[in-house]
Amino acid sequence: MVIEQDMPGTRDPVAADPTSEAGRLAQQSADAFEDADRSPDPQVKADRLAAAQELAGDSELAAAYTYLQRVVGIIAVLLPAVLALGNMLFNGVELRGSISGYYYTPVGSVFVGALCALAVFFLSYNYRPLPRYEVDNVLGNLACLVALGVAFFPTTDHAATASGGEKAVALVHLLCACALFVLLALFSLVLFTRTGGGGRSAAKGRRNVVYRVCGGLIVATIVLVVVSNIVDPPGSWHSLFWLESVGVVAFGISWLVKGWRPRLGAPA
Repeated sequence: MVIEQDMPGTRDPVAADPTSEAGRLAQQSADAFEDADRSPDPQVKADRLAAAQELAGDSELAAAYTYLQRVVGIIAVLLPAVLALGNMLFNGVELRGSISGYYYTPVGSVFVGALCALAVFFLSYNYRPLPRYEVDNVLGNLACLVALGVAFFPTTDHAATASGGEKAVALVHLLCACALFVLLALFSLVLFTRTGGGGRSAAKGRRNVVYRVCGGLIVATIVLVVVSNIVDPPGSWHSLFWLESVGVVAFGISWLVKGWRPRLGAPA
């Protein structure tokens, strides 16, 4: 579980921040090196040096996780605008009915590529498991699978004339998309709001507000998409596109705040 050991006075860079996971592991590594240096027993010295080196590697990996969170957030925040503006640039047409609908436009490769990139980053959470990241790894793996499902099982271009096979593929797409939004809500509402045993600072409290608002928007997106499919508002509203965009951008903002939390947590 990614848990923030939060204290006032947080500073960048991530690896030098004692309140971050990377900073905590780096401090443990430094302490282990000092203990090894003071030990007169060669075997104890060797054991402590090995432990210090492992902790140093874990610190670097934890810092890499933080940068992954930033990249994921940037991709998500930019995706709806890039798809909409890119399609208008190439096609000169209005908005599509949904984000998934851009699969059938000149920017379809951007849609698929962004989802594949997100899937790789989600999977990277499990490159080498760290203590307290176990739940993140499980949810990251699941998010990877369903993101690939959204990318490679496209929605129908014209539902009224779609074949049975196309409708079956579209159903897989819909289920994967719903599962992905649920997992993203869990990251924001459950994982990112957790606090370590060091207590919660005012900065962490403010970040939790952002995580909960973003998670709430994602949940609201899921509910309103279901309502929209039942009510069937006019196509000119592009309701699915706007709802999905709100959910995707909210997801991106929560990951950006998580990835830049040392800087955002610094005192004004």
